[in-house]
Amino acid sequence: MTKPQKDEKQASTIVHHGKRLRHARLLKGYTLKQLADIVKCSESMLSKLENSRLSPSLAMLGRISAAVDVPVPDLLIQDGDYSPVDGVTLFPSSRFEIQPGDDMLDVAFNRILPLDRSGLLQVNMLHIQPGAEQSRTLAHEGEEFIFVLEGALDVIIEDRQYSVAASSGIFFTSTMNHRYANNGDTVARAFWVNTPPTM
Repeated sequence: MTKPQKDEKQASTIVHHGKRLRHARLLKGYTLKQLADIVKCSESMLSKLENSRLSPSLAMLGRISAAVDVPVPDLLIQDGDYSPVDGVTLFPSSRFEIQPGDDMLDVAFNRILPLDRSGLLQVNMLHIQPGAEQSRTLAHEGEEFIFVLEGALDVIIEDRQYSVAASSGIFFTSTMNHRYANNGDTVARAFWVNTPPTM
């Protein structure tokens, strides 16, 4: 009698992605206590869920999903997710260079991360030719950091222009309208990090 109960319990275990849950909570601006109050559980339980030391019930996962505005499937372990054991990736220098055939583009991106749709972080190398600009204004959830490697990059945020020189950086909240331009006479290259992935 006990063995079928054990098998049934194992079969009902929901394998969620603790890091993704924590990321979604932080994007909403909730503390552990605030989210715990909303979903009616203890801070301790929520902490264990975020550290993948406890699996949620389907009902709890549903409440968390509704509270953080993230679909339930996006909080679950998916094929291609990286475990702490093999989640280390080394990149050759070529990964950070402009790809062959892209050097004629006014604005070019080299995707570094995410490696697949399960990633929480987006990293690109941004290459903008002199006089070029990203004409489409962007606004989305998250945060961004840009570090300029070569040239100078103009970042336009809410109609205010910020000039970022080589070896300098800029950080801002992605919900503000923003776009990029190169008003200099040399190619601007920048290391661009944002979370969550937007493209």
